[in-house]
Amino acid sequence: MSVPLDLVYVAIAGLAFGLGLVCVPLAQRFGQRFGFVDAVNPAKIHDEPKVRCGGVGIFAAFMGAFAICLLAAGLLKDSPLVPESLRAHLGNISFVKDKLGGLMLGATILFLTGLADDRFNLRPTVKLFLQILSALPLVLSGITVKFFVPGMLAGAVMTIAWVVLLTNAFNFLDNMDGLSSGVAIVAALNFFLISRGGDEYFMMAIIALFIGAVAGFWRYNFPRARLFMGDSGSLFIGYMLAGISTLVTYYKAGVPTQAPVIAPLIVLGVPIFDTVSVLLIRWKNGAPLMKGDQNHFSHRLVALGFSRVRTVLFIYLVTFAVGITAVNLRYLGWAGASLALVQVILFFVIIHQIERAAQQKQLMALAALSREREHGETD
Repeated sequence: MSVPLDLVYVAIAGLAFGLGLVCVPLAQRFGQRFGFVDAVNPAKIHDEPKVRCGGVGIFAAFMGAFAICLLAAGLLKDSPLVPESLRAHLGNISFVKDKLGGLMLGATILFLTGLADDRFNLRPTVKLFLQILSALPLVLSGITVKFFVPGMLAGAVMTIAWVVLLTNAFNFLDNMDGLSSGVAIVAALNFFLISRGGDEYFMMAIIALFIGAVAGFWRYNFPRARLFMGDSGSLFIGYMLAGISTLVTYYKAGVPTQAPVIAPLIVLGVPIFDTVSVLLIRWKNGAPLMKGDQNHFSHRLVALGFSRVRTVLFIYLVTFAVGITAVNLRYLGWAGASLALVQVILFFVIIHQIERAAQQKQLMALAALSREREHGETD
């Protein structure tokens, strides 16, 4: 009697989660021992020094669980305990070893980049160069954005741009306890559902490992952080989601429309929205594009009156509500797909309108206060 297929992936995620629960406290000790500490300053929200290399725990949990799963796959490929639908694929791991190797190598490069930045504060140009470098293993192993654009060069350029966008997006998103890690878990869950619909057994395993490892860190980071993930965590998370979203299959023969190819943009719409909106605000204000500020989506929600915990939970909800729209795109004709895309756009239009209304109310309140002060001085 074999184990139910979904239970296999729950076990895989549980393995990575368990390792995360062990590795993250060890990462905290590592950070204290070697000086990976985020000091208190007026630009920060924490009121005591915090270790900022929680990404070490995420990386160790993911890689450790990945190695265990590879070993188990070799040992259990002929076991009757393994579901027959999965058993037929375990012997084919050697055929995807180049892509797995490219994904893991690039992720390791960017994890080490983030770790160095957590300790030594690398210059933005150095980080950008290493982000581009980390995308090359994906390109060389054949993991590239297709998007119906002919030519290897175009695919390579889009893949590099995608990696740079998402690694910076999750780095930007790491501005409140539990925010970046929680959004990553929710986005990965939507990618898992898409892969499940396409019977992509290897991808489901990679995504389950990722969810479990990040959840192991999230346990220590929300609602009140014991430590921060740092750039070692945010860059690794962004890179893995860039790789996962590129590897998942969205379109194949028989699918009613080509609309599913934009599924990654939908699933990752919230971090992309945050990145684009905050860069536009900085550009409009003449501020440095890569210098941190309080203009992120999360900060704007706090300005509306949300508590920090409610802000994070609200962004989880929006991420899931937007991302779940992409799960069924492969089954919809043009009419249904178009309505789904309109729904996604309306989510962000509504959020933008709420923010604008709140800003106008704040400006009116400030103007009224200014008039009262002028009237008082006149009297």
